[in-house]
Amino acid sequence: MLTTEQAKKIGATVLALPLLALLLLTSTALPTLAQGENIETTYKAKCAMCHGVKAEKSFDAAKSDEVLSESVLKGIKPKMPSYDQKIASEQIKALVAYMKLLRK
Repeated sequence: MLTTEQAKKIGATVLALPLLALLLLTSTALPTLAQGENIETTYKAKCAMCHGVKAEKSFDAAKSDEVLSESVLKGIKPKMPSYDQKIASEQIKALVAYMKLLRK
């Protein structure tokens, strides 16, 4: 027969394991930017207003990273501005990767 203390430990374990599994499954590694910048913050500030919260607007995740990075770098007339000299190439690659993650 289980003691009260043993039952509490089993109960805590039963509750903790699914929470840990959920945390591990939902915490995908986000692309990172230099200097500790947050890619999610950059996306929300520079991209989400046109591309949507989940990159669901005007974004073709099937295109290659190179093509998408070039689009960010040079812009797409008439709506998307060029981010040349405004965002470093590492940031552009991280934004493209992040947008593809959002679409999954």
